[in-house]
Amino acid sequence: MFKKIKKFYRNNRIYCILMIISLLCILVMGTCVVVYFVNQLSTSAYGNRLEDIDEHELNDSLDALEDFYKEQEGVLEANVRLQGKIIYVSVHVAENMKNEEIQNMATSSLEKIDEDNRSYYDMQFIFTRDNLNAYVGSKNSSKTVISWANFSYDTEETTTTAKN
Repeated sequence: MFKKIKKFYRNNRIYCILMIISLLCILVMGTCVVVYFVNQLSTSAYGNRLEDIDEHELNDSLDALEDFYKEQEGVLEANVRLQGKIIYVSVHVAENMKNEEIQNMATSSLEKIDEDNRSYYDMQFIFTRDNLNAYVGSKNSSKTVISWANFSYDTEETTTTAKN
């Protein structure tokens, strides 16, 4: 058996060396793929961005924020939730509420969260009204103002409605 292998190696030396190198390369690539996926499974979906989140607990601030919105005139429904480092505020308001009133309400709601947490958490505001598109705003943790995107145009007439 050993003589047959030795004879095969002598006759096909280059092919044997290339085959050994190919097997080693496949083994190294396979190891890299396994290590890559194992490392991804062992880390958090948010990476290391949430390492110091324990130092910035919101405790009752989220409940106070939700209660603040529910107490406001023209608010039909309010929901506040925390996901990672983002506070999501979803509020359904009366159809006649103006954008300026919504902006003032959101700005005054920032007082319900202390300054340390305001500079740590991002905030996303979504105000919905019947028959209008959502009025969306966001506040970056490094900023002090809310940036608004106004997509609240009149949807009564669209290109798909029949003309009289």
